This record gives sequence, C-alpha cells and structure tokens, in this order.
Amino acid sequence: MNTHIHVEKIEVREKEILRSKVPGHERIKKNYEQDLHLVIALDLLILNLCFAGYMTLQIPLSELLEDHLNNLLLFFFLVNTLWLSMAPFTGIYQVFEGIKLHLKVKDLFWGSLIYFGIISLIYYQFLFSSFEIHFLIPTFFTFIVLSSLIHYTIRYYSRSRTGPLSYAVVGGDHHHLSYLEEVFESAYGKYAFCVGRFAHKDLPGVINLGAYHEVEQYLRANGNIDKLLYFFSDLSKNEVQQIIQLCRSRFIDFEVVPVEMDFFEKGVQVEQLSQLPIFRRKKEPLCELKNKILKRSFDVFFSLVVTLFVFPWLLPVIALLIKLESRGPVFFVQKRTGYWNKPFNCIKFRTMRVNERSDEQQATKGDSRITKFGTFLRKTNLDELPQFLNVLMGDMSIVGPRPHMLQHTAEYSKLIDRFMIRHEVKPGITGWAQVSGWRGPTEEVYKMAKRVEHDVYYIENWSFWFDCKCIFLTVFNMVKGEENAF
Repeated sequence: MNTHIHVEKIEVREKEILRSKVPGHERIKKNYEQDLHLVIALDLLILNLCFAGYMTLQIPLSELLEDHLNNLLLFFFLVNTLWLSMAPFTGIYQVFEGIKLHLKVKDLFWGSLIYFGIISLIYYQFLFSSFEIHFLIPTFFTFIVLSSLIHYTIRYYSRSRTGPLSYAVVGGDHHHLSYLEEVFESAYGKYAFCVGRFAHKDLPGVINLGAYHEVEQYLRANGNIDKLLYFFSDLSKNEVQQIIQLCRSRFIDFEVVPVEMDFFEKGVQVEQLSQLPIFRRKKEPLCELKNKILKRSFDVFFSLVVTLFVFPWLLPVIALLIKLESRGPVFFVQKRTGYWNKPFNCIKFRTMRVNERSDEQQATKGDSRITKFGTFLRKTNLDELPQFLNVLMGDMSIVGPRPHMLQHTAEYSKLIDRFMIRHEVKPGITGWAQVSGWRGPTEEVYKMAKRVEHDVYYIENWSFWFDCKCIFLTVFNMVKGEENAF
C-alpha cells in the first residue's frame, strides 16, 4: 500500500474532472438520482414479472381472470405498494451510489426475505387460500438474482458516466492522509482520489492547494471537488461556517473527520446524543438484534433435531458403554465460564475415571485418567453431545468460543489482554479456534493466546455462513481425526 498520493496520477484524473462543465458533485448527484429512479423502476418490473410468471405457470390464466380478478388486482396492488413502503426501511436503496456492492446485495437479500414473508402471509391467508401452490420460493430467488444483476449493471454504467469521486482535505499530516487514503481505497477502490490538501506547510508527495485561508477562493474558482474533508485548521468558527455554506451552495459534501480516527481498529459507530455526535467502537455483528434472533433460532432448531432424532438411540448406547468400562455417573457436569463471565453447568459425557483433579487439571496426551471408550468419545467430539441440552437451556450456542474451567478463566485473564472478550458471546459446542487446530491442553501461554486470537476473530467477523463453515469443518474433522483431540 503506497502511503503517498501520486502527483502525476492526480493531475491526470483532475483534468478529466475539470473537462466537465457541471461541478463534480452536482453531476454525480444528478446522475445518481436518475440511476436510482431507474433501478427502482426495474426492480418493480422484475418483481411483477416474477410473480405473474410463476403464478400463471401453476394457475391457468383464464381461471385467474374469470374467478379471481378482484383478488388478483388487489394482490398486485399490494405487491407494489408494500415494496415501495418497505424499501426505505430495509436500506435497499439507502446509499445506492455507495460503496461495497456485496453490502447492497446483502441488504437486498434480507429486505426481500422480510418482504416475501409478509407477501406469503397475505397471499395464503387472505387472497388465495384455496390454492395449494408454492411459487413464492422460486419467485424470491429469481428476483434476487435478476435484481442483483440490475444493481451491478447500473452501478457500473453510473460510474463510467460520472467518473471517479474526488475529494480534498483541510489539514492533516502524513499519518492522517495515509489512513484516509486506505479507507477510501477500501470503500471506493479506483473510483476515488484525492485532489490535494489545504495547509500552511507542504507535505512531500502531496499536492498543496493553498493555505487555510485560501480554501474559499479555491472552491469558488474550481468545480473539481465532490467532498471536502476537514481535519483541523487555524480558521475561526465563522470562517469555517462560511466554507460550509459555500460547499452547500456548490453541492459539495463538507465532512469533519476526527483527528484520532484510527483509535478503533474495526471502525467506528456514530451515535447522536441530542446535538452531540458520539464516536464509539463499531459493534460486533452479534450485537444486532436480527443476528441474535437468527443465531438463536438456528441453535434451537439444530438442537431440537439432534435431541429428538439422535439422542433417543445414541445416548443409551453411549451411556451403557461408559457404565460397562468404569464406575461413576454417565454425565460429567462442570462449572464453566459462560456469557458475560457468568458461570454455568456444562454437561459432557464422562470420559475419565472419577478423580479429584477434574476441575483443575486439563487432559493431556496419554492421560491415565481417560478411559479407552473416553478416548474414542474425545477424538470424535461425541463427549460434547449432551451440550445440545445446554444450547436449549440458553447457556451455550452451537458455534462459539469453547467454555473454560473457572480456574483457567481466572488465570489466563491475567496473562492475556483480550482473553475476556471471548465472553461477549455465548460459548459454543464447537468454534473457529477448535476447527483451526487450536484445541487440547494449553500448558504454554502462546497456545491459549492463539485460541483467544481465533475466538476474537470469530466474534468480530460473525456471519451465519461462518457458523455453517465451522459446523462443516467440525464434522469433517470428526471423520478425519484430529491430532490434538485426546
């Protein structure tokens, strides 16, 4: 990553922008509004065609028109009205000109999922309850694919017309500008560049557009800036407000960038407290209510399937084999550290002979306490099977950081700075650290540090598909066998 702004590159792109007779941001804003109207119209067209197409494939058109015309007209009225009403709240078109396409496709998917859920309720319960047909699922997926292609095509066409996004900065040193360049590159890629910087002192490799008091003069004379990013200056409050009004009249975004903007590695979240903007660390995905509901719903569904269809035949077999080999209970219940550092009773199949060190000493390779059948249970992860009951009780999740003994939590929290972050989510039956090979005894601190590193990565990058990946790798490792499983 080059931390300096190339003068030659900027001059070429600046000339391209200056060829336009319309100021940059005004040109982009106008094109954006046109493209937004176009993509909404095309989405509605595709939506109606998908509904009509799949419906007429299963219901004769003559029957629809003769017997259900009123319901049909009402249905398509609701289809269009509901889409236009819900779209602003689901973020599908909120920043159409915006940044990462995959984020827009994600918004499109979740918004459409909610929309189709409501439409299905209306369709089956109120309008066409007599028809036992299921065309809404293929309609949904066809619409998602076609709409995503439309969004991509129009965004590509829009960028080719408007050219790159240009911005200038007021103040800032090399550190600030380098970080800002990385942010814009990750957001816009090649579609954004810095025209230059206003400051009293020049920086090597950065075009100087003038001193602080020359900002207003430059903006009046040039129309090549879409955004003016303000770090700091020696201008008075009134002078800065004049620049803000000038930017507003020339359709230029004026944005204040916090000087210490890289405090938070994973980005910031802005909250409004009356008139005061508050910058805080960006929340992890599982802090969002919709993600919590999705993860918990999956946990309950998956655990119920295991409990109802696997437990009745597998649990008695395992219990009998445990009892035949050694005396003691079938289950081993131990206090472990759970969500928000709250202890809970973690349930496992007993894999050791009853001993007094089970709450203090981890199992090691060749541990004499482990029974022969216990070794098999540990290698196949079947000893963790009863923890699906913990999931149903709400103490655990299918995927998450593995829970540790209370004593280990107390010890390692003093040795590893980020250790307690693991408890921001519910512990899991399996986890990213485990499927990545960081399981087993942690007699050396670096091993626990690597486990914590993987757990924190999981928390900060959670997605439903990440959970699915962990589950798949867990099953794969059960079949393949793991070196550190003993």
